[in-house]
Amino acid sequence: MENATQFSDMTLPVWHLQITGKCLFELSNFDLIRCIRQDIFTNLAMFEIIERIDEQNTPFYADIDSMELMEKLSSVSSEMLSVYKDKLDRIVENIEQKHLIDLADIWMFDEQKETYKDYINKIKNKIQ
Repeated sequence: MENATQFSDMTLPVWHLQITGKCLFELSNFDLIRCIRQDIFTNLAMFEIIERIDEQNTPFYADIDSMELMEKLSSVSSEMLSVYKDKLDRIVENIEQKHLIDLADIWMFDEQKETYKDYINKIKNKIQ
């Protein structure tokens, strides 16, 4: 693996080799999103992302782009999301009850807020 990562100029295979040697908690937020983008270890990546959001009690978690995160979560199958129903219910409830989308004026434009709400609604529909 060391030789492959040292002498390869193809970033995706190098990244893949690097993450296969790590535990979930060792992966960065970017690595988790990238797993979903690349459709590898999707179940594990989803589990870890939802765990991290639930622990922090906010959907606007660390260096994960929240818009991208909700887009990726909303694109996951209903079956997979239903495994995390309780935690996703808490996340959605937190967003709605605390009006977190409305409070995101600093970094989210109106059309982004609507898109974010659409992602939340897709997630809600998939877990009900």
